[in-house]
Amino acid sequence: MTAECTARWRFDGLGGGIEVLYAEIRNQRFPRHFHDDYTIGLVTRGTNRFLYRRDRLAAPAGTLCLADPGEVHTGEADADGWDYWTLQLPMTTLAALRAEIADRPAGPPDFAAGMIDDPRAAHLLAAFFSRCRDAEPLEREVLATAALAHLIRRHSRERPPPGAATPERALARQVRDLLVDRLADPLTLTDLAAATGSGRYRLLRAFARVYGLPPHAWRIQTRLARVRTLIRDGTGIAEAAAAVGFADQSHLTRLFKRSYGYTPGALTRQPGRAQPRGNTPTRTSH
Repeated sequence: MTAECTARWRFDGLGGGIEVLYAEIRNQRFPRHFHDDYTIGLVTRGTNRFLYRRDRLAAPAGTLCLADPGEVHTGEADADGWDYWTLQLPMTTLAALRAEIADRPAGPPDFAAGMIDDPRAAHLLAAFFSRCRDAEPLEREVLATAALAHLIRRHSRERPPPGAATPERALARQVRDLLVDRLADPLTLTDLAAATGSGRYRLLRAFARVYGLPPHAWRIQTRLARVRTLIRDGTGIAEAAAAVGFADQSHLTRLFKRSYGYTPGALTRQPGRAQPRGNTPTRTSH
């Protein structure tokens, strides 16, 4: 058995939408990748082992695993694997909530720890996950806000400012902007070197140090994130693949499942039709 998305839902609310995923992960290794949104997971069975911010972490059942937008991380599961629920929200949603909590202008939160052992947080998230499919919008938003506010108050900090401007960072940013602006184009390393006026080795070293991935891997993740947005907005899978530069739909599907554990087709099915086979979060009293 490999990674399997057994249920997925997307709800309106909280200013930017709420995406919920339930998955059972077996015999799967997720390569270094990142998400554009915050990802907050509650492990319900087994142990999620992953690399986050250069730390090797293990999140057993009852704990949380988190990834900030743009933070490179991995994941791996043996035959026993793990089951978990995840909540994905855009950066603007948590930035707005953090500002409300602080009662002052505030940037988006930074969750420095990729694994959190906090029974209260687990209880609040379990309450949301157990009710999100059947609740009315008001209840759903109340439960989500309670869980997120607790996480922000107890486990977040101000996102650190960008590192001091250096020639290396400027070069990496220049390469990143070029990769984004020409997302669908068949760029080569020679193209990047010519556009930036830099040597190839210096370019590769600077980019990997600043963004945690080599340019081609970072570009794949950016393409995948763009595909998710396109498909959720109603674009067909084949059309979305072509729009961001994938060779064809099968190429997209292979890379998409390797990074996310499910296929792009899961984004086109009506949310809520698939039902988890087990491990629905149960609330505990605290």
